Amino acid sequence: MKLKISLLGNSLIEYEGEKVTFKLHKAEALLYYIALNGGASRDELKALFWYDKNEAQASANLRNALYLINSMMPGVLTADRRTVTLAPFDSDMKHLSSTADPNAAIPAAIYQTPLKGLSSLNYPAFNEWLDSAREKIRGDVIDLIKQRVEAAYDRQDNEALGESLAAAIRLDPFDEDSVLELMELYSNTGQNSRAVELFQNYSSMLNTKLSIAPSERAKKYYAKIFRHNDLKKGQPKFWCREREMAALSEKLAEEARCLFFIHGEAGIGKTSLINELLAAMPEGSASVLSAKATVIGGSYAYSSWNNILRELGALLERTGNAPDKKTASILASISPGFTKNEGLSFNADLSSVTEINPVALASMIAELIAVLAKRRRVVMVFEDIHWFDSRSIELLCAFLSCAPQADIIISGRPEAARMTMAMLRQAKCGRAITEVELNPFRDDEIIYICRSLLPESTIKERGLSYFVRESEGVPLMLFEILRALKENPDSDCANGLGALIIERMGELSERERDVSNAIAVCSGGPAEIISEITEIPIGDTLASAERLIAMGLVREREEAGNAFWEFTHLKLRECVYDAIPAARRKELHRRAAAALDKRYLPQHWDPALSAMLSHHYAKAGERVLELKQYLRELIFDITLNHDLFPTLSDRLFLSCSMPFSSREETDKKVEHAVSILDELRGSPALSKREYAQLEASCFELAGGYRISWGEYTGAKLYTDEAIHISKMHGFTETHIHCLKHYAYMYLQTEEPEKLISVARELLRLAKAAPAPHYFATAVRFIGMGYMMKQDYARAEKIFLYAVRLFERMTLTGRRYTLGMLVAKCYLGEIYERTGDLERAAEQLSECTGKCEEMNLYWGRSYFHTGAANVALDAGDMKGLFSHIDRAAALFESCRGGRCGSILYSTKAIADAERGDLEGARKALENSELLLRLIAKHDWVAAHHLAKAWLARLSGEDFRADAERAASEYEENGFPLRAAWIREKFGVTE
Repeated sequence: MKLKISLLGNSLIEYEGEKVTFKLHKAEALLYYIALNGGASRDELKALFWYDKNEAQASANLRNALYLINSMMPGVLTADRRTVTLAPFDSDMKHLSSTADPNAAIPAAIYQTPLKGLSSLNYPAFNEWLDSAREKIRGDVIDLIKQRVEAAYDRQDNEALGESLAAAIRLDPFDEDSVLELMELYSNTGQNSRAVELFQNYSSMLNTKLSIAPSERAKKYYAKIFRHNDLKKGQPKFWCREREMAALSEKLAEEARCLFFIHGEAGIGKTSLINELLAAMPEGSASVLSAKATVIGGSYAYSSWNNILRELGALLERTGNAPDKKTASILASISPGFTKNEGLSFNADLSSVTEINPVALASMIAELIAVLAKRRRVVMVFEDIHWFDSRSIELLCAFLSCAPQADIIISGRPEAARMTMAMLRQAKCGRAITEVELNPFRDDEIIYICRSLLPESTIKERGLSYFVRESEGVPLMLFEILRALKENPDSDCANGLGALIIERMGELSERERDVSNAIAVCSGGPAEIISEITEIPIGDTLASAERLIAMGLVREREEAGNAFWEFTHLKLRECVYDAIPAARRKELHRRAAAALDKRYLPQHWDPALSAMLSHHYAKAGERVLELKQYLRELIFDITLNHDLFPTLSDRLFLSCSMPFSSREETDKKVEHAVSILDELRGSPALSKREYAQLEASCFELAGGYRISWGEYTGAKLYTDEAIHISKMHGFTETHIHCLKHYAYMYLQTEEPEKLISVARELLRLAKAAPAPHYFATAVRFIGMGYMMKQDYARAEKIFLYAVRLFERMTLTGRRYTLGMLVAKCYLGEIYERTGDLERAAEQLSECTGKCEEMNLYWGRSYFHTGAANVALDAGDMKGLFSHIDRAAALFESCRGGRCGSILYSTKAIADAERGDLEGARKALENSELLLRLIAKHDWVAAHHLAKAWLARLSGEDFRADAERAASEYEENGFPLRAAWIREKFGVTE
């Protein structure tokens, strides 16, 4: 006879190997009671289970229950007139004794509620007994875990210790001793964020469940750990490399700035040497800035500088050395992390007049480093230069040529060493280059390390030559071999690093492998992202990551204030990633893309996130989603940075944190989008209509983008095709966007009849859509057409109607303030042209004031420039200076939107009038650059007026430019200014 009873989780009784299920739940409870109490009296059982019956009924019910048990399991019960006993039985608790051994896995069953299946009986005395029985079983389980903890301490096995303490806390969340011990372990193994999180969760749990705080002892212990963080033990030991350390430390101790180039194969210890070198510097003696290259998602320009510029921006802010707005804007244009949550509008006009190249950027960064170096030594670390994108390499070369006031440490692989050294010499940075080639450990060093970490018996069994041969002196490989042999002296270490890593993966639970796979696919990531990819609850994800950290596979670092997990070495990541089955890897990339997509907003420029998204879509085979990603990014890029006045709501405008436009980068995006589109032609992943929608959107964006740069031939090819597709399939929204682009083109080419015609078509479509904001915009375009035809009375009425349309939308919650202000600005221009300068100033004052009040960047520079010109016509030089200086400052700090050449033409007049002739010449150069993009007659006239103004004050010939300006203004419907110019400069028709 064999009887087995499960005490953990739901009730389970097995008799002779068969599961037994009682129809009478009370019989099952009675059996458990007898089993756990070693027998019971009949009176005791009757009082417990039939307390509400009389003696006769209770006795009868007990007899029936005992009969039922014996009939289903003959011989298990022995009963006389007084007592009932149970035959010897086996239980799941008897098989848990191995749990006390740290080498054994912790069974999941220990976390189950004891006697869970007996909860449905609602008898007071029985429930009281049930609570005490459960407490005893739980106590027995906890005792096993406590024994496991002690054994882990004895063996100095941190991995097992962490796992065991975590289990103890899971079983008894109020066990303060275990909480403090696990905190100490985390602190000693460099996982301070885990220790903080553990204490905070413990404190929160006490407050929520018991309304108490942790004990004073716990609070003091918490404070002690982090007050003396610098004295904590348990940090990884740095082995050998004494010669290299001495040479580099000696150089760092000198007054002169250092330039180190450390190279060696993967796993040779470059990062460890750099970290040890930095740790050896006196605390607080240097500010360290680190560049981080990445093997995935790092294809965008200057990507390798993103981290170093983020750290630089934060350091400048902390030390009260924030750069000027223009410098901050330009550096933020290549690294959004340089400024914190500050909106910028880096538009097409600004990119035409601003030097954004490696040389100009390097000069700015070097100046900021020099400011910091006055307070404290600056050390800049550029690791893994072989992964740097081409622009990052160019910037590094240019930066070194500036002889920066910083110590520079560069690391790379041997295959790029000769090229890197040649590059460093060519940079002519004015300092000696200290080249350090890290070779494999010598035989004697390998033997020393082995004898320090392994029992002599293990070394003797393998032979010292074994370690030399199998590790080849590569530290990463050597320490993996030693770790494997320390845990299992019989490990086979002859199949290389990959096999060792795969063996380690075999030690992990399924969840831990899932977490490590997700970290490999992402090449590192924060806990929330990893949890989403694995679809594992965050608490279990944290626990799995803790195990990986304890095993030395993964490390935790801080990134943007959050815990970030990554493999301790790229080689480890490669081994894990390559071991993931192809189909599973593809699925993980898909999940990674989905997780990142939730955090992506196209109006928030984040090139790193965009690149990562594109990478995961490509690896997941999601070419359609990759194309859509490019298109939504291009929509905001082109709309915000290339349209003169984007047709967007206030909500979208004010949510834009940092749109960016580099013509080179946007060209690449457009070309790549078109290439993906071509690749998807005929794909079964898309219906014909879906493909047509993507094609129309792609061509519409490409056409609008080219119009903004004055490339009208190519623009018309794209836009006409987009219109054709839109008409064929009824894509009204895309058709509307195409007509808007054409309207801007005819504005730029000054073809009023075509502008009015396309605006009327836009009006018809917008009304049918309905799209009231585009309807009002179309009305405004029609007004511009009549203004260009010099029919000012009709244009005024149309602009006033456009204003009313925008105001009407505001009443219904659809706010398009910029669209309304543009119409008012054009009204101001009409009043200026017709000589009503007071009304003109009034309109433009409202435009500038509203933009300043709302912090609405787009349009600010244009409106201030318009106000400056009205002041010029009125002879108000103070107003001219005030408005044009504001317009230029906003524009150059990426806070003014597009404006055109008229800004710098007007600036040249103001500078010349103030005697700043050099400033005026520079402004004219910028005006010339912008005229190459778009040469409207008004802007050409303003440019020649500025040239005449400067020439006159410089004592040069000004008559030809003055006459050209007067003629242009007269032909373009501004006779009052033409007459004023002729009078001022003394020229005749």
